[in-house]
Amino acid sequence: MQISSDSSLATAPAGQDRGMPASGQALPGPILLATDLSARCDRALDRAILLARQFDAPLLAVHVLSPPHSLSLGAPVPADFEQLAQQAEARLLRDLHGQVDGIRVAVRVYTGEPAARLRQVAEEEKCALIVTGVARDETLGRMLLGTTVERLVRETARPVLVVKRRARAPYQDAVVATDFSPASRWALRAALALLPPEALTLFHAFELPRGPLRDSSPDTQTAKGFQRIAEESAVDFINATPALHDKPQPRCQVAAGRAERVVIDYVRQAQASLLVAGTHGASGLTGAVLGSVAEALLERAPCDVLVVRQPSSG
Repeated sequence: MQISSDSSLATAPAGQDRGMPASGQALPGPILLATDLSARCDRALDRAILLARQFDAPLLAVHVLSPPHSLSLGAPVPADFEQLAQQAEARLLRDLHGQVDGIRVAVRVYTGEPAARLRQVAEEEKCALIVTGVARDETLGRMLLGTTVERLVRETARPVLVVKRRARAPYQDAVVATDFSPASRWALRAALALLPPEALTLFHAFELPRGPLRDSSPDTQTAKGFQRIAEESAVDFINATPALHDKPQPRCQVAAGRAERVVIDYVRQAQASLLVAGTHGASGLTGAVLGSVAEALLERAPCDVLVVRQPSSG
């Protein structure tokens, strides 16, 4: 077990530092585990370790102390922040002990605003992925960890994996929510870094126009026409994705209805282990399919959620 509290981790070669790679490549940088040291991040820790071992990637475990208090250590905060940092580092080392044999691991504790600091570290280390947990049912924890996750999703250029389920095995399948935009293609590319294309389902939700009478449904022929257009668009999207050329094709699934309902319903019905969605960053999750369901995808999805930001043109 190689654990360090201050060593530099290997970073991606030049030109490969903007997130996850195309299928068949190693991860282009470390996996960053963002943890508040509470039980809500235990599943994220297990998943980060599993991914690091699966892809032979370095693991960077980070805890950010947010003045004037820290939620995770269960004791009054000492006036000496260096003492608190030492306590947090010791806790991280205990959590990792015995689980990371064969993995290169670094442990770091910082102070500051958690999302901003995590974003900074992820950029400096050119991390391939940020892995974190989800806060539920605890008002104070939800306020801090929830805000951190939301800010990371909006602002970081790195993919953010929000872990909800126990990490018993590598991901076996994933649903990639898409509106056929460039951001959706970037999300598909990230999914292909974790899973083969035949393990993916490309899912598109579309809304039908209202019928001639207020609140009435369109006729069957109209509904079939919209479905056919959606299916053809999905095929065009796949054909225009270079990472899928000469490879097995993902499954395609289209459904009529409000995306915030049908995406979650499909993930639940399919018992998917991972949901992947693209984002334009500050403007929110991309397009008509995803723009109105960012909160639903992150909070209501019954599985882990990988949110992938489209890199800026610069």
